[in-house]
This record gives sequence, structure tokens and C-alpha cells, in this order.
Amino acid sequence: MNRLFLLPVLSASVLGLAACGSPEPDAVEATPGGEAVAVSETRADTAATQTALALGLTRSELEDADLLAPGPEFTDLGDVEILVLDAGGQVTGLVIDLEGVDKDVVVPIGDVTSLRRDNEVDLTTTMTAAQLQALPAYTGPGA
Repeated sequence: MNRLFLLPVLSASVLGLAACGSPEPDAVEATPGGEAVAVSETRADTAATQTALALGLTRSELEDADLLAPGPEFTDLGDVEILVLDAGGQVTGLVIDLEGVDKDVVVPIGDVTSLRRDNEVDLTTTMTAAQLQALPAYTGPGA
């Protein structure tokens, strides 16, 4: 009788582990060949903290930030998903999950600034939704 009980429990556990898969990376390194590879947690933590500070944000604010179009209505363009690093560990871009389309793109870090409003902190860019959608799709780890 114990075996009959354990079989469904073990099966559910195995299925649960398989569904989890590998976690989505917080940061990737853009290699010279153009491919992105996941970086260590330590490197991702350091890059996220440095980038947040450079933008005047806390790390949790950066990770929760939306990318907004400037203007009176601040249209939501997408969400920050992953940091893109160069070989030296400096953040060169942000992988943004675009709003309303099934596409992730890399937005250069120089094209974003922080914005504080209504007790929230987000990022803004002068790029339009059309310009963002015209960027190549991000297909690296976590896509």
C-alpha cells in the first residue's frame, strides 16, 4: 500500500522539477561572435548593482522597472528582463520584453534614463515603439 502512495508523489516531484528547468539568467555576456552566454550569479549581482547605482536606482527598482516612452502619458513600452554585459563586466544593454508583441530586444544602456514619478521608478527612452520593434530579436539565454 505504501508503494501505491509513493508512486504518484514521486511522479509529481519529478514532473515539478522538470517544469522548473534552469532559471532564467539575470545577466548575459555578449560574446565577440554575437551570441549571448549566461554569466555567474556573482557577476550578475555586481553588474546589476553597479547599473542600478549609475541610473540612480536600487537593484530591486532596476529589476522591476518598466521601459516607458516619455511624454504626458508615459506609454509602457516593455519590461526589463536581462542585463547584457561586455567582456569587462560593464552593462551595455538591457533585454526588454516589448509590450503587446512577443519579442525581446536589446536596448543600448545609453538610450535609457531613470524616471521617478508617482512613487515608482522606471526607465525611459527616446526610442519609439516602432524603433524598438525594428531592433533584432534577442534570442540568447532566457529568451
